[in-house]
Amino acid sequence: MDTWRRGAKRVGGVVLVFVVTSAALTIPELAAQVAQPTAAELAVMDQRIRAAMEEDNIPGVLVGVASRGRLVHTQSYGMANVELRVPVSDSTVFEIGSISKQFVATAMMLLVEEGSVALDDGIHEYLSDLPSEWLGVTVRQLLTHTSGIPDYEEIQTYEAYRFRFTPEQIIRVAHSRPMDFEPGMGFYYSNTGYFLLSLIVERVEGSPLGSVLRSRIFEPLGMAQTRLADPEDIIPHRAAGYWVDRMGVALMNRDATQPSSTLGAGGILSSVHDMVKWDEALYGNRLLSEASKTAMWTSTVLPNGDDTGYAFGWSVGQYRGHRSISHGGQVAGFVANFMRLPDEEVAFIVFANRYRVSSGRIRDIVAETFLLN
Repeated sequence: MDTWRRGAKRVGGVVLVFVVTSAALTIPELAAQVAQPTAAELAVMDQRIRAAMEEDNIPGVLVGVASRGRLVHTQSYGMANVELRVPVSDSTVFEIGSISKQFVATAMMLLVEEGSVALDDGIHEYLSDLPSEWLGVTVRQLLTHTSGIPDYEEIQTYEAYRFRFTPEQIIRVAHSRPMDFEPGMGFYYSNTGYFLLSLIVERVEGSPLGSVLRSRIFEPLGMAQTRLADPEDIIPHRAAGYWVDRMGVALMNRDATQPSSTLGAGGILSSVHDMVKWDEALYGNRLLSEASKTAMWTSTVLPNGDDTGYAFGWSVGQYRGHRSISHGGQVAGFVANFMRLPDEEVAFIVFANRYRVSSGRIRDIVAETFLLN
């Protein structure tokens, strides 16, 4: 559901109509290490994003720059729905793919704080009907992609998301391949881990994942546009998702992703305004304690000393000399990117409604405009 696997180690065209809006003609004062772009610099950023969209045949893009609860800059480009000629706006909601994982990780840490779950508990304590080969896998190992449980998406490709599979069917797909490694001894990105974490949250809370996330996270933070992306639901301002034909030329409607086949591995949609609220909530203790956030953002080190660069639903490391906490997302029809630089109190948000293109490329264009180095 994102590009993480490519860096992991296993130890037709359409005429683009650019509609550009800006919610930051005057940018509020930012942190000392964040630039105050001039109108000319913003124009260059805009030109580079439009060029990337044309090159990659991306119908629509929405970018945002956030700082401590403020959306200090946002711009929308192109079409949220090509057939209906609906332009992207700052109200458009996009599917965010694997950025969903950080919400499941947060729900899990809330349960840990309450004593309902322990990170080093075996997952069979919560899901008794799992394959015996998965015995010994812990909650922590699911969070950090060190469980060794194979990725059902890799086995079945994106076909896994077109149908309303049951948990038993997803588990059967993952179990069709031997364990990738002994639990805790390697790192390999596995969507199965976050699917299972979603089931644990549901089992402990006694409610569907969407209800848990809504009551525990989204409603308390006022994230009214963030939810599971059920294709049958009427969701205001929802962007349509696209991919291209086998020749890589003609734009096509994507096959909708079914939430029962993704759950918290990649089934959420959101808006730029909601992601600003999420970013701000992560600075204080409104949701999680400092101890929980430290655990959630500490990179996992394997027994052989290798640093995975991954924590609990977040990639952690450095971005151009700045401490970064981030995640990309990719799901049929969409890519997204959410990168926080907490020491600079700035976050970058990118949404695009085209599958298998780089959201990081557009994020870098925005970051280069707003960072001093």
